[in-house]
Amino acid sequence: MNTTIISSLSLALLLGASATYAADNIYTAPSFFDKETGAYYGPDCDKTNYSGAYYTGDYTSPFTTVMGKTEEDIQKKLDQLWNHYFKGDDNSKVYYDQGNEAYIMDTGNNDVRSEGMSYGMMISVQTNHKEEFQKLWNYAKNHMWHRNGDEWDGYFSWQIRLAGGADNKPAPDGEMYFMMSLLFAANRWNDTQYMDDAQYILDKMWNNWQYKLFNEQTYIVTFQPTQGNKDFSDPSYDLPAFLELFSRWSKKDQDKWQKTVSATRDHLYKSSHSTTGLFTDYNNFDGTPHSGFDSNNPSDTYMFDAIRCAMNFGMDYYMFGADTTREKEMAKKILDFFHKDNYSHAHFQWDGSLVNNHQNDPYTLGQKGANAVATYAVLNDPSYEEKVKKNLSLAWDGEPLKGQQRYYDGLVHFLAMLHLTGHFKIWKPMPTVEKKTVEGEYNGETFDKDTTFNAFEGCKLYELTVKPAAKPVATDTSSKIDPNQPQDSTIAIASVKAMNAAKVWANNGAIYIENAAIGSKYTITDLNGRVLTSSRTTSSTHEVRLGNTGALLVIVGNKAYKITK
Repeated sequence: MNTTIISSLSLALLLGASATYAADNIYTAPSFFDKETGAYYGPDCDKTNYSGAYYTGDYTSPFTTVMGKTEEDIQKKLDQLWNHYFKGDDNSKVYYDQGNEAYIMDTGNNDVRSEGMSYGMMISVQTNHKEEFQKLWNYAKNHMWHRNGDEWDGYFSWQIRLAGGADNKPAPDGEMYFMMSLLFAANRWNDTQYMDDAQYILDKMWNNWQYKLFNEQTYIVTFQPTQGNKDFSDPSYDLPAFLELFSRWSKKDQDKWQKTVSATRDHLYKSSHSTTGLFTDYNNFDGTPHSGFDSNNPSDTYMFDAIRCAMNFGMDYYMFGADTTREKEMAKKILDFFHKDNYSHAHFQWDGSLVNNHQNDPYTLGQKGANAVATYAVLNDPSYEEKVKKNLSLAWDGEPLKGQQRYYDGLVHFLAMLHLTGHFKIWKPMPTVEKKTVEGEYNGETFDKDTTFNAFEGCKLYELTVKPAAKPVATDTSSKIDPNQPQDSTIAIASVKAMNAAKVWANNGAIYIENAAIGSKYTITDLNGRVLTSSRTTSSTHEVRLGNTGALLVIVGNKAYKITK
């Protein structure tokens, strides 16, 4: 038994600024606003209210909960990646500053791609680098973006060759990340021009006079909205979390965007092999591989694009929690597959056999990052504890890439690290905040001094101040007790329990709460405040069966106990 009484402070204050916890649809934190820009990333409500960060505002990092990394460790890691890829030397960086413009170079092909530009913009907005974001957007607007009614109105040229020339047709992963990064930028930096630009693109994805980004029968994203390419897809373009936000924030066609959400989740699930969990680079709308498209790299295999699928469904899991059963299934399959392969190989047939001429291609940095994001779906499954730790360690220990082939895998890994560190947030429109004051207790926690924090309750956001309850005036009641008369023993027992702290310990896979009055409210969380279970005691020695192991907090009444299970 390892039991320590910590304090009777509120859990949010006990755990610091990163703490977020929920009970009965109440979410609290010291603040749900960015300390640098004032932008909002906290809880939200809709008719579904699933368990993801969109609804809770909780972006707790598994590097912290599983590996014990501090926020200082995490910031140092992100600074290392930023300084390497955006500020490093010519053997490290992929960001090239051109004064009023900047571009992300595909260093392996000596060109600029919509994929890389939109990735660079997403990384910039999530790390709060507005100057770099604006320069990248200036380049994309001036050299890649089609506007004013031409054939590709609203779309982006997928490739600009630095030696001269361009391919004016789009690659939809670029459009998806451009739209999302602009919406986040508009909200994080309160910039109406970014919002106007985002809305223009969102509109044209459905209302370009000739080309539609999504197949209008299936509502699945096309490989490319051109003749011959619009009848199949690329599952790594499936980004259901982004589509959820487009369906909420687009000023037009919200019904169509909503249809893409369920269609995309279905397609992503069908694209995952029933045994290996692998995806193919290109596939049909029914999820089966699409072959014969790329003569240089087999399009019906798990090669380059497909590594992003694990990051896509892992992101959807922690952001929205709307398709948890299928996403857990996908995560388990793909994590099992690479664990069995001992993280040795990069490229496979859909069924898991090696690809001709690629048998010796090693497991890549991009795969380390993307597959680690998939662990979000199994963080609370004790049987996957070893695999979670392994994948997180591979992502954390991966060194930034140098040399000619640093661009793609380097940026995929950087995006994955933003997800895994809790620094890839949904930056939302500014909400209305009401002020509210309560006395003594809030959400099961008592306070011994004036305390102000954010609380999301009943779909409203409050700046809430809790004031200590007024202390009762002591009175002498001893003369009212007749020692010659029998007393109610139940009152005496309750009084003893009220005066003494509960005993809490762990043994044989369970947690026990003893010496607490029957009906006492308890909450069990991890050390970052993520609620694992909450209820009330039903016996004098109450047993709680919980699969989670490690250091936990058990809050009983107004006291918190740290135990190791």
